[in-house]
Amino acid sequence: MKAVYYKEFGNADVLQVGELPKPKPAADEVLVQVGAAGVNPIDRRLRSGELQDFFKREWPIIPGWDVAGRIVEVGEEVTGWQAGDDIVGLAFTWFLHHGSYAEYVPVKVASIAPKPERFSFTEAAALPLVSLTAWESLAEYAELQNGQSVLIQAGAGGVGSVAISIAKYLGARVYTTARKANHDYITQRGADHIIDYTDTDYVSSIQQHEPEGLDAVIEALGTEPHIENAIRLVKPGGTVAYLNNEPPDMPEIEQNNIKTKFLHHRPDGVSLRALMELYKTDKLPLPEIKVMSLDDATEAHRMSETGQTRGKIVLKVQDL
Repeated sequence: MKAVYYKEFGNADVLQVGELPKPKPAADEVLVQVGAAGVNPIDRRLRSGELQDFFKREWPIIPGWDVAGRIVEVGEEVTGWQAGDDIVGLAFTWFLHHGSYAEYVPVKVASIAPKPERFSFTEAAALPLVSLTAWESLAEYAELQNGQSVLIQAGAGGVGSVAISIAKYLGARVYTTARKANHDYITQRGADHIIDYTDTDYVSSIQQHEPEGLDAVIEALGTEPHIENAIRLVKPGGTVAYLNNEPPDMPEIEQNNIKTKFLHHRPDGVSLRALMELYKTDKLPLPEIKVMSLDDATEAHRMSETGQTRGKIVLKVQDL
């Protein structure tokens, strides 16, 4: 099968395109013929050698977790699914080897949901990781309620684009950061207050609007001083979900009874099915999607590394 893979950690140039053996599904997996694969920052972070202590691996490694495609084979323990079913899923495991940047990928059956017919494979592949991350952070962990306030960092990015829409669906008042060039896009997503971080101190701006503090912060930047600023911006009893790092060691967390943790990726077919229903019924809008070919994976990673992409990058793998 055709696949993108790497045989060593490094920059985007270590990515290769070539032929690899077609995988077989385990007993609790389905083998998916991939129509499209989503590109996420975690793909290039793992490729660069980050987070090595968290994962086992077998070379070569095919990157990619987001997948939309068609089941061609089911494992012996799989029920309720059959060859020919179109699915969307998150091909996440703690063992790096088979990813979604390939013509075929094995996926845990517990991590898939039906692909809505109204969406193309490229549209569906943009959704799993960012939607599950945003929903877990806002609806489940922060328990965001109607009328509450939230800061979503990097509002034009993949998670940010989707998190803004989910927060508005939950009835929250949304603050977000973005360059001026992306303000129209973020306004369309439903953000209430957009702060251009290039010329405005977002902490002071939010504190002027929310002197008692925010109910929640979704911190995706993972760099100082943003990590500590998130704690300073929430009110006592508020919530901070960190998407790229552990919470800081700050006495204010315990003193103000702030709920905070590093939220890891969670493949969850049940939640993904419910989210697909929200997208299918237009309760949630699709993010902006840039479609590239599988052969362009190296360029896609370079674009991701700029931190300036808008919405999601998706690799079209093949016509189904």
